[in-house]
Amino acid sequence: MKIFSYIKEKCPWISYAFGLIPFIVACIGYGYYGKLPVWETVYASVALYFVNPVVDFENSLIVFAEITAVIVTAGIILSVVRYAYAKVDHFFTRLSGDATVVYTDNDFGQELGQNLSHGYTIFNNPDDDRDNLKKFKVEKVKNHILMFENDMDNVSFYTENEKKLAGSNVFMMLRDIDPSLLDTADKGASCLHFFNIYDVMARDYWRKYNLYEKRKDRIKIAIIGFGRVGTAIFKYGYLNNIYGLDQEIEYHIWGCSTSAAEFVGSLNTMNKDKIVIHEESWEEGIDCLAQMTRVIYTLQNHSIELVQKVLYVNPDAEIHCYCENPAGLAQLYISNKIVAFGDMTDILTEDNIKKEKLYRQGKLFNYDYHLRYSGENAGDDFEEKAESEWKKLNGFFKSSNIARADHYWIEKRLVSDGELEENSEDAWKIEHIRWSRFYFANHWTYDPKRDNLMRKHPLLVPYEELSYEEKSKDGVYSEVIRAEIDKLTL
Repeated sequence: MKIFSYIKEKCPWISYAFGLIPFIVACIGYGYYGKLPVWETVYASVALYFVNPVVDFENSLIVFAEITAVIVTAGIILSVVRYAYAKVDHFFTRLSGDATVVYTDNDFGQELGQNLSHGYTIFNNPDDDRDNLKKFKVEKVKNHILMFENDMDNVSFYTENEKKLAGSNVFMMLRDIDPSLLDTADKGASCLHFFNIYDVMARDYWRKYNLYEKRKDRIKIAIIGFGRVGTAIFKYGYLNNIYGLDQEIEYHIWGCSTSAAEFVGSLNTMNKDKIVIHEESWEEGIDCLAQMTRVIYTLQNHSIELVQKVLYVNPDAEIHCYCENPAGLAQLYISNKIVAFGDMTDILTEDNIKKEKLYRQGKLFNYDYHLRYSGENAGDDFEEKAESEWKKLNGFFKSSNIARADHYWIEKRLVSDGELEENSEDAWKIEHIRWSRFYFANHWTYDPKRDNLMRKHPLLVPYEELSYEEKSKDGVYSEVIRAEIDKLTL
C-alpha cells in the first residue's frame, strides 16, 4: 500500500489516467468490434460511468469497461462524500472556542495536526509551486499554527495574511531564523509567537529529566553532538538548570564546530558551573566519560556503540540517547538508567506548541516589570494592559520573559521545600544568574552604556556589583501579578 501512496503522491495525475481506462476500453469495444459510429461510441462509453448502458451490444472489453466504470464512479462518489464530510467536520470544529488549524507541508505538521483536540490540518505538497501558498484560505479559528518546512514560507504566509489573522493567536515555526534578531513587535491585531521544534524538545527534556533531586551533588553532564539537537539540549540546560547558589554543574561538550566552540566555551555561568569543550572525539575521551553523571548522545547513528562503551567504563551513569522513533533501546540492557528521548509523537502536542500557560506567565512577568518602572499598581483591567504591553515587545524581549516563566517552577519548588524564601535576596541572586545567562546565550555582552542594537548591557555583572535598586528588580513587584503567575505554575 505504501508504494501506491508514494506513486500517487509523486504522480498525482495518475488517478485521472486510471479513470480514463474504462472509457478507452469501451471505445475499442463499441467502435472497433461493435462498428458503432464515432459519436455513438463516445456517448455509449460515457454512459457506462452513470451505470446506464445505452447499447445492447456486449463483448469482453465492454464487460470489463462496465465493471471498471462502476469502480471509478464509486470512487468519485466516495471522494465527494469524504470532501463534504471534511468540510462539515471543519465547520463544526471551527465553532469551538479553542479551534486550531495547522498549515503545513511536512510530516511534523501532520503529526501535530493528528494530536489536536479541536482542529485540523491543511496540507500543502512541498513539491508544488511555492505560489500555491497564496491559494491557502485562512480559516476562521482562534489559533493558527504555521509549520512549513521553509522558514520564509512561514514568514510570507503570515505577512500576506496579516489582516485575515487579526484577533487570533499565530504560532510560527522557525528552524533557522533566530526570532530574537527580528523586529517583530506586534503592530497588527494578531498575537504572534515563535517556536522551534528542537527548542520544544529540549524544554520538554529538561522538564522530564531535570536535575532538581541531584542539585546538591557535583554533577557532570556530557553532551555528544552539537547539531540542532545538541545545541538545544545545551542551551536549555544552561538556561534552566539553576537550582542554588552553591551548585556545581559541569557541561562537557563534544562535536562543536570551531565557531560554536569559541562562543559556547566563552559563556559566563555567573556561578560555580563550568563549560568544557572537547576537541577530540568522544571515543578518544572515553576516560572522561567514565566520570560523567549523565551522558546525552544527540546523534542518530552509533547510539548502541556509545551505550555499550559507556556501560563498560561507567555502569552507574545515566545514558540518554536522542531518537525520533525510540525502539526499546532501554529494554536492551540491564541498566535501568538508559533513556531514549526525542519521540516527536510525545513532543509535537498541542500543549507543547501553544504553551498557553507559559506565554501568559511571560506576559504577566513583563507587565510586572512595566508596573515597577511606571510606579503603578495592577488594576481590574490588568489583563488588557498586560496584552497591550506584550505587543510592544520584539522577539528577543518576548523570549526573555518566556525564559523567566520557564524557570519559575524551580524557584517555587525551592520555596515550597523550604530552601528559599520568596522575594529574598537569595531568590534575587538566582534570578540575576538566570537573566544574565539568557542575555549571554543571545550574544549580549557587558558595557557601561546600554545599546540594544549592539547587544550591550551595563547590568551583565556579578550580583554583588549591582545597586540595591537594581537587585530588587529581580523580584516580583506586584502581589496581584504574583498571585496570577503562581496560579499557572505547575
